[in-house]
Amino acid sequence: MIKSVPTRATMKDVAARAGVGLATVLRVVNGDANVSNRTKVLVDQAIAELGFRRNDSARLLRQGIAASIGVVLDDVADPFFAMLNRAVEAKAIERHVLAMTVSTGNDAEQARELINALCARRVDGLIVAAPRGTDESYLRHEIQAGTPVVFVDRPPVDLATDAVLSDNLGGARNGVDHLIAQGHSRIACLSDGSDLYSVHQRVQGYWQALANANIAAEAKL
Repeated sequence: MIKSVPTRATMKDVAARAGVGLATVLRVVNGDANVSNRTKVLVDQAIAELGFRRNDSARLLRQGIAASIGVVLDDVADPFFAMLNRAVEAKAIERHVLAMTVSTGNDAEQARELINALCARRVDGLIVAAPRGTDESYLRHEIQAGTPVVFVDRPPVDLATDAVLSDNLGGARNGVDHLIAQGHSRIACLSDGSDLYSVHQRVQGYWQALANANIAAEAKL
Protein backbone atom coordinates (compact mmCIF):
# COMPACT_ATOMS: atom_id res chain seq x y z
CA MET A 1 0.00 0.00 0.00
CA ILE A 2 1.39 3.38 -1.02
CA LYS A 3 1.17 5.95 1.75
CA SER A 4 -0.10 9.31 0.56
CA VAL A 5 2.08 12.34 1.23
CA PRO A 6 0.26 15.15 3.08
CA THR A 7 0.09 18.43 1.21
CA ARG A 8 -0.57 21.97 2.36
CA ALA A 9 -3.98 23.47 1.76
CA THR A 10 -4.20 26.04 -1.04
CA MET A 11 -6.52 28.99 -1.63
CA LYS A 12 -8.46 26.79 -4.03
CA ASP A 13 -9.04 24.31 -1.21
CA VAL A 14 -10.25 27.11 1.04
CA ALA A 15 -12.58 28.42 -1.67
CA ALA A 16 -14.06 24.96 -2.21
CA ARG A 17 -14.55 24.38 1.53
CA ALA A 18 -16.16 27.80 2.05
CA GLY A 19 -18.27 27.59 -1.11
CA VAL A 20 -16.96 30.87 -2.50
CA GLY A 21 -14.78 31.99 -5.39
CA LEU A 22 -10.99 32.15 -5.33
CA ALA A 23 -11.09 35.95 -5.66
CA THR A 24 -13.26 36.15 -2.55
CA VAL A 25 -10.75 34.13 -0.53
CA LEU A 26 -7.98 36.43 -1.74
CA ARG A 27 -9.95 39.50 -0.64
CA VAL A 28 -10.53 38.02 2.82
CA VAL A 29 -6.86 37.08 3.21
CA ASN A 30 -5.85 40.59 2.13
CA GLY A 31 -8.22 42.16 4.65
CA ASP A 32 -10.48 43.74 2.02
CA ALA A 33 -13.35 45.57 3.73
CA ASN A 34 -15.70 44.91 0.79
CA VAL A 35 -16.57 41.41 2.00
CA SER A 36 -19.70 40.59 3.99
CA ASN A 37 -19.28 39.38 7.57
CA ARG A 38 -21.04 36.11 6.71
CA THR A 39 -18.63 35.40 3.85
CA LYS A 40 -15.63 36.34 5.98
CA VAL A 41 -16.77 33.93 8.70
CA LEU A 42 -17.12 31.11 6.15
CA VAL A 43 -13.65 31.75 4.72
CA ASP A 44 -12.02 32.12 8.13
CA GLN A 45 -13.63 28.88 9.27
CA ALA A 46 -12.38 27.06 6.17
CA ILE A 47 -8.87 28.46 6.73
CA ALA A 48 -8.89 27.22 10.33
CA GLU A 49 -10.23 23.77 9.42
CA LEU A 50 -7.70 23.26 6.62
CA GLY A 51 -4.75 24.82 8.44
CA PHE A 52 -4.18 27.09 5.45
CA ARG A 53 -1.20 29.45 5.41
CA ARG A 54 -0.70 32.01 2.69
CA ASN A 55 2.35 31.45 0.48
CA ASP A 56 4.60 34.52 0.68
CA SER A 57 7.50 32.99 -1.27
CA ALA A 58 6.68 34.31 -4.77
CA ARG A 59 8.98 37.31 -4.40
CA LEU A 60 11.89 35.05 -3.48
CA LEU A 61 11.18 32.78 -6.43
CA ARG A 62 11.36 35.78 -8.77
CA GLN A 63 14.81 36.47 -7.35
CA GLY A 64 15.94 32.99 -8.31
CA ILE A 65 15.95 31.54 -4.79
CA ALA A 66 13.97 28.33 -5.00
CA ALA A 67 14.35 27.04 -1.46
CA SER A 68 14.62 28.43 2.04
CA ILE A 69 15.05 27.19 5.59
CA GLY A 70 14.14 28.85 8.85
CA VAL A 71 16.75 28.78 11.62
CA VAL A 72 15.31 29.43 15.08
CA LEU A 73 17.92 30.07 17.79
CA ASP A 74 18.06 31.49 21.31
CA ASP A 75 20.35 34.38 20.41
CA VAL A 76 22.50 34.71 17.29
CA ALA A 77 24.94 36.82 19.34
CA ASP A 78 25.65 33.88 21.66
CA PRO A 79 29.03 32.34 20.67
CA PHE A 80 27.64 28.80 20.45
CA PHE A 81 24.63 29.75 18.33
CA ALA A 82 26.68 32.17 16.23
CA MET A 83 28.99 29.30 15.28
CA LEU A 84 26.02 27.02 14.60
CA ASN A 85 24.33 29.67 12.47
CA ARG A 86 27.49 30.28 10.46
CA ALA A 87 27.77 26.57 9.69
CA VAL A 88 24.14 26.43 8.56
CA GLU A 89 24.60 29.52 6.39
CA ALA A 90 27.73 28.09 4.77
CA LYS A 91 25.96 24.87 3.83
CA ALA A 92 22.86 26.76 2.67
CA ILE A 93 24.89 29.07 0.41
CA GLU A 94 26.68 26.06 -1.02
CA ARG A 95 23.30 24.59 -2.01
CA HIS A 96 21.76 27.91 -3.16
CA VAL A 97 19.29 27.92 -0.29
CA LEU A 98 18.20 31.00 1.64
CA ALA A 99 18.67 30.67 5.42
CA MET A 100 16.43 32.96 7.47
CA THR A 101 17.63 33.16 11.07
CA VAL A 102 15.62 34.51 14.00
CA SER A 103 16.36 34.86 17.72
CA THR A 104 13.75 33.88 20.30
CA GLY A 105 15.43 35.36 23.37
CA ASN A 106 14.64 31.98 24.96
CA ASP A 107 10.99 33.07 25.07
CA ALA A 108 8.48 30.32 24.25
CA GLU A 109 5.72 32.62 23.00
CA GLN A 110 8.10 34.60 20.81
CA ALA A 111 9.50 31.35 19.43
CA ARG A 112 6.04 30.18 18.45
CA GLU A 113 5.22 33.48 16.73
CA LEU A 114 8.49 33.47 14.81
CA ILE A 115 8.10 29.84 13.74
CA ASN A 116 4.55 30.52 12.56
CA ALA A 117 5.82 33.53 10.60
CA LEU A 118 8.50 31.40 8.93
CA CYS A 119 5.95 28.71 8.09
CA ALA A 120 3.66 31.37 6.60
CA ARG A 121 6.52 32.17 4.22
CA ARG A 122 6.57 28.52 3.16
CA VAL A 123 10.09 27.72 4.29
CA ASP A 124 11.18 24.33 3.02
CA GLY A 125 12.48 23.24 6.41
CA LEU A 126 13.12 24.34 9.98
CA ILE A 127 16.13 24.06 12.28
CA VAL A 128 15.01 24.78 15.83
CA ALA A 129 16.73 25.30 19.17
CA ALA A 130 13.62 25.47 21.31
CA PRO A 131 13.38 27.63 24.44
CA ARG A 132 13.65 25.75 27.69
CA GLY A 133 10.59 23.94 29.01
CA THR A 134 8.38 24.46 25.96
CA ASP A 135 5.90 22.18 24.20
CA GLU A 136 6.51 22.10 20.46
CA SER A 137 3.56 19.85 19.61
CA TYR A 138 2.03 22.77 17.67
CA LEU A 139 4.59 21.96 14.95
CA ARG A 140 2.95 18.60 14.34
CA HIS A 141 0.69 20.08 11.66
CA GLU A 142 3.67 21.48 9.74
CA ILE A 143 5.48 18.14 9.92
CA GLN A 144 2.37 16.29 8.73
CA ALA A 145 2.13 18.79 5.87
CA GLY A 146 5.61 17.75 4.76
CA THR A 147 7.88 20.38 6.32
CA PRO A 148 11.14 18.79 7.57
CA VAL A 149 11.95 19.90 11.13
CA VAL A 150 15.24 19.24 12.93
CA PHE A 151 15.90 20.27 16.52
CA VAL A 152 19.40 21.15 17.68
CA ASP A 153 21.07 21.26 21.11
CA ARG A 154 17.91 20.06 22.86
CA PRO A 155 15.21 17.53 21.89
CA PRO A 156 11.58 18.52 21.25
CA VAL A 157 8.83 17.99 23.81
CA ASP A 158 5.87 15.79 22.82
CA LEU A 159 6.91 15.71 19.18
CA ALA A 160 8.44 12.87 17.16
CA THR A 161 11.03 14.40 14.86
CA ASP A 162 14.78 14.47 14.27
CA ALA A 163 17.21 16.09 16.70
CA VAL A 164 20.97 16.67 16.56
CA LEU A 165 22.39 16.66 20.08
CA SER A 166 25.81 16.86 21.69
CA ASP A 167 26.78 14.23 24.25
CA ASN A 168 26.67 16.70 27.13
CA LEU A 169 26.28 13.98 29.74
CA GLY A 170 29.22 11.95 28.46
CA GLY A 171 31.40 15.02 28.02
CA ALA A 172 30.83 16.23 31.58
CA ARG A 173 31.34 12.74 32.98
CA ASN A 174 34.62 12.34 31.09
CA GLY A 175 35.81 15.72 32.34
CA VAL A 176 35.13 14.81 35.95
CA ASP A 177 36.67 11.36 35.43
CA HIS A 178 39.85 13.07 34.24
CA LEU A 179 40.01 15.26 37.35
CA ILE A 180 39.43 12.25 39.59
CA ALA A 181 42.23 10.37 37.79
CA GLN A 182 44.52 13.31 38.60
CA GLY A 183 43.81 12.80 42.30
CA HIS A 184 41.14 15.45 42.82
CA SER A 185 38.09 14.68 44.94
CA ARG A 186 36.55 18.07 45.82
CA ILE A 187 35.16 18.94 42.40
CA ALA A 188 32.60 21.69 41.90
CA CYS A 189 30.07 21.98 39.09
CA LEU A 190 29.16 25.49 37.91
CA SER A 191 26.10 25.63 35.67
CA ASP A 192 23.14 27.64 34.47
CA GLY A 193 19.57 26.66 35.34
CA SER A 194 19.18 22.89 35.13
CA ASP A 195 15.81 23.20 33.34
CA LEU A 196 17.77 23.61 30.11
CA TYR A 197 18.30 20.18 28.54
CA SER A 198 22.01 20.56 27.77
CA VAL A 199 22.77 21.91 31.25
CA HIS A 200 20.71 19.19 32.91
CA GLN A 201 22.67 16.55 30.98
CA ARG A 202 26.01 18.04 32.04
CA VAL A 203 24.97 18.09 35.69
CA GLN A 204 23.86 14.47 35.40
CA GLY A 205 27.25 13.56 33.95
CA TYR A 206 28.93 15.31 36.88
CA TRP A 207 26.86 13.35 39.42
CA GLN A 208 27.43 10.06 37.60
CA ALA A 209 31.21 10.48 37.61
CA LEU A 210 31.25 11.22 41.34
CA ALA A 211 28.94 8.29 42.09
CA ASN A 212 31.04 5.91 39.99
CA ALA A 213 34.12 6.93 42.00
CA ASN A 214 32.24 6.67 45.33
CA ILE A 215 32.86 10.36 46.00
CA ALA A 216 30.21 12.18 48.01
CA ALA A 217 29.30 15.53 46.45
CA GLU A 218 29.64 18.54 48.71
CA ALA A 219 26.62 20.81 48.44
CA LYS A 220 28.58 23.83 49.70
CA LEU A 221 30.85 23.62 46.66
